Amino acid sequence: LEESERARQLDQLSLIIASDHAVILYFARQYDRAIEQFRAVLAMEPNFARAHMVVYPYVEKGMFPEALAETNKWRHRDGSPVWEVQAYVYTRWGKQQQAERALAEWKRGSLTRPVVATWVVLEAYVGTGRKEEALALIEKLYREHSNLVTTLKVEPALDPLRSDPRFQELLQRVGLADH
Repeated sequence: LEESERARQLDQLSLIIASDHAVILYFARQYDRAIEQFRAVLAMEPNFARAHMVVYPYVEKGMFPEALAETNKWRHRDGSPVWEVQAYVYTRWGKQQQAERALAEWKRGSLTRPVVATWVVLEAYVGTGRKEEALALIEKLYREHSNLVTTLKVEPALDPLRSDPRFQELLQRVGLADH
């Protein structure tokens, strides 16, 4: 957090530094500060995709209408809706039927564009109780040497998987397990 804050002070107009600072606050479970930081970035540039990650601290705080409203503003590079993010929001909100519909829309859309194993899809799987699919996707990310596995230990959305021995074993392989 100190290094991130220093970078932010050195380049106060950098959207990526400011957004990454908000992500670090989110991982540190400082949700109010993360929301504030993400909102500051969105005030500078409403279309900066990474800043729409404000959805995640909203969800952790139970601010589901705000999270869903933000997903409606967030788009993939090809202009398509972020159905997988909506699925995650709906699952955490306890609206399984809407979550299933959003996940089905994501799958349908993935037929017309390359499927990329994204963290958000993983979160949607976790949120909809698809533990086996979630663990398989984490394993795939690991095999592909994705940098996304570096957040396994701190990502709040993965808390439901933490007690699974397979998740703990993967943390060990990645080098993130407590010894």
